[in-house]
Amino acid sequence: MPLTGPQVARLVTEISEQWTFQKLSLSAANLEFQLKPALTVAEAACELISHFNSRIPPRDGEVLDEVYAEGNARLRSVVDALRRPDYYAPTGQALDAIMLGRTAFVDRDPLRSKVASEFLNPSPYSTRVLVVRGDEPCGKSYSWEFLRHMAWSALGAVPLRLPLKDTGYTPRELVEAAFGLLTLDPLKLPPLKDRPQLARIEPLINAFKGQLPRMQGPPYLLVIDDLNDPSVIPATVETAIALAESVEEIRAQYLWVVLLGYNVPITGELRQVAQDDASFPDPACVARHFEAMAAAGPKPIGAAKARQYADLLFSKYAELDKAAMTELTPRLEELGEKLRLGQQP
Repeated sequence: MPLTGPQVARLVTEISEQWTFQKLSLSAANLEFQLKPALTVAEAACELISHFNSRIPPRDGEVLDEVYAEGNARLRSVVDALRRPDYYAPTGQALDAIMLGRTAFVDRDPLRSKVASEFLNPSPYSTRVLVVRGDEPCGKSYSWEFLRHMAWSALGAVPLRLPLKDTGYTPRELVEAAFGLLTLDPLKLPPLKDRPQLARIEPLINAFKGQLPRMQGPPYLLVIDDLNDPSVIPATVETAIALAESVEEIRAQYLWVVLLGYNVPITGELRQVAQDDASFPDPACVARHFEAMAAAGPKPIGAAKARQYADLLFSKYAELDKAAMTELTPRLEELGEKLRLGQQP
């Protein structure tokens, strides 16, 4: 993919600080590009990068290869960073990302809003729990990609996913798994004489509560997934809810919890938590995504053309079940990448 605006600006800044105009001219000549002599180093670097970045297909990789080959250690580290997959947001803000590395994240404005309003400015009065609802197929687990991205990019937190599907976890095993992921002291878990009684979880929850105020950095974002899956027994679902209630009650500085697939009415300690109703993108959402992807490249397209591409993509599926979603997603990503490269889909 071509370099984004912020990436171009970063590379221009580094070249202008590390190279003279003469040095840049030699590299430009290696790329068979002639610089105008009256430009500053920054202006010349911008002209060179923009020229190759806007080709169809983009040739920004050739510029990165040249800078890496001829640059010092600082420039090589910058090139390495630019070569790694990153998120892309039309606004440059992590919250507005539509590509997470090579993974498309389409629409989900309500989820973005909930994360922004509830999680990004934590205080003793803001919730530490998010519940993502929805019937299959609707993209609840797809939310994990965005939550992981926001944990890294905005919260400075370690994202952890605890899937429950087909694990056969008992309540104790779920709490043990949470302790392990959060590096809590497993010796604080009480040995229960009546372990077979799955619904008796108070000692486990109290042990968890007792550990929360003692947590130290880094922060964690724990995502408990598959709460609506038939393979998860009710007692284990109740335990996951009790863990989230504990987090909401204590509101420890270093922990957020997300429940994916908890579809029953929320009461008690969780009644004020953030909630999102997950939904799979429709053609209108995908059209906006395509238009934004094309706008990032050398050949922007209008809303009508973007909708045409989206309708064509969805026309191949009579019903959007889980199998169709699995097949549609990589095709959506492939088409979006072509649009960003300025290619005909």
